Amino acid sequence: MRNLILGLLVLVLFASAAWKLKAVDRSWKVIERHFRPEFFGEEPQLPVVSGLENIPADLRQSIPVNGKVILVDFRLPSSKKRLWLVKNQKISLHCRVAHGKNSGEVWAKKFSNEQQSFKSCLGTFTTGKAYVGEKGLAMKLHGTEKGINDNAYERGIVFHGGSYVSTAFILKNGRIGRSHGCFVTEPRDNAKIIRSCASGTKVIVVGHRFR
Repeated sequence: MRNLILGLLVLVLFASAAWKLKAVDRSWKVIERHFRPEFFGEEPQLPVVSGLENIPADLRQSIPVNGKVILVDFRLPSSKKRLWLVKNQKISLHCRVAHGKNSGEVWAKKFSNEQQSFKSCLGTFTTGKAYVGEKGLAMKLHGTEKGINDNAYERGIVFHGGSYVSTAFILKNGRIGRSHGCFVTEPRDNAKIIRSCASGTKVIVVGHRFR
């Protein structure tokens, strides 16, 4: 008698388990049906936003399809990130860069090609060799525009790093520090620029001239 009761219990348990499995299977079929493509509308096509769109249009036109270029916009205040390193149509670096101390304080208003002017210069440059000098890791520049920036090499206008191009300095002083005309970025940014761009990379610098 006891064996009969045990047998009936086993049958009941198996029947219950089978019913639950069928119920689960039906539930999954309902779920799967709602994941079939025809249950979804057409996926909206989101616009492709390129970081290049944030670069001013006149500078953006100078970006090559392939290769590298450094763009500097001295029309922006020194507290803003105004240097872009673009490689193969992608922004590799966007950072702050100092201008010359006689070009202005927050805004660069005056530019020069003259020795000892301590002003920034505009125009197109080509990067030269990397070296280690009194300012640490640095990179020479060759100005390519006569009367505009062709004295840059003799003036010692270079890329180098400086701690006065930091957020902490801005919070304390309301602006970043200024240079003697060199393109000064934070040391880690300077290292990336030089590692990527020494010897032959084009640099394009724009700015407003105030009288």
